[in-house]
Amino acid sequence: MVTKKVAKKSAPKKPAAKKAAPKKAAAKKTAAKKKPAAKKTVAKKATAKKTTAKKTVAKKAAPKKAAAKKTAAKKPAAKKATVKKAAAKKPAAKKTAAKKTTRKGGARRAKAAPAATPAASEGGEPSEPDGESGLLSSPYQAPRISGLVGGEAFEAGSVNRKWVVLYFYPKDMTPGCTIEARDFESLKNDFKQQDAVVIGVSKDSCQSHRKFAQKEGLSFMLLSDESGDLCERFGVWKEKSMYGKTFMGIERSTFLLNPKGHVVAHWPKVKVDGHAAAVLSTLKKASR
Repeated sequence: MVTKKVAKKSAPKKPAAKKAAPKKAAAKKTAAKKKPAAKKTVAKKATAKKTTAKKTVAKKAAPKKAAAKKTAAKKPAAKKATVKKAAAKKPAAKKTAAKKTTRKGGARRAKAAPAATPAASEGGEPSEPDGESGLLSSPYQAPRISGLVGGEAFEAGSVNRKWVVLYFYPKDMTPGCTIEARDFESLKNDFKQQDAVVIGVSKDSCQSHRKFAQKEGLSFMLLSDESGDLCERFGVWKEKSMYGKTFMGIERSTFLLNPKGHVVAHWPKVKVDGHAAAVLSTLKKASR
């Protein structure tokens, strides 16, 4: 019987455990409530830091914007100054233009002035030759022909009242000069029929000419111009270049003189191939 009573008395203690459980739950709720509050405070601090950072950035940016506005305000002033300078320079440009026009006018007057006619003995200024024919639109008096032929002075009377083919070449017994001499020799009878005399001129000596004529069988006249006077009078002594070096020499050229002693055709910078035939063709046209 005693045991039953003790069991009954101990049985009512169970509700007390239930009461402790609600207290724990309440404690958990309060803890849960407290934690979000802590999170909120942390969030508030972060937002506060962001706002302060934004404010500092805005403060830093504000002076930059102000400086940019100042520079923008200064730029138009600089442009105005440059515009004023340009406006000031324009009248000066007009003055220079006026000077240029006066100079041009002077140049035109100088060109319009007639050139002095050269002496007949020294020849005149040739006009431009007409293509391969070499014919000149305005013939001019030929310079006086001089030099040595066979060791003796050239006689002008030997070519009086005849057509003269006077061709200048650089040097005896060189390839191009040899071909040119052979071509003129091959057409010697055709030139004779037109009452023309062929004369070859270079600065070689009379002895060199003799050897050249014997070797190639040349029957026409070879004139020695060792002094270079005749080359200079006909304007064939010029500056030449070869392999990057410049030197003075005879520019291969041919002149056709009529019986009155006028140059009627001129071939500068002659190309050897077919040249003798071209001269003969022009001679036939000019002698009609």
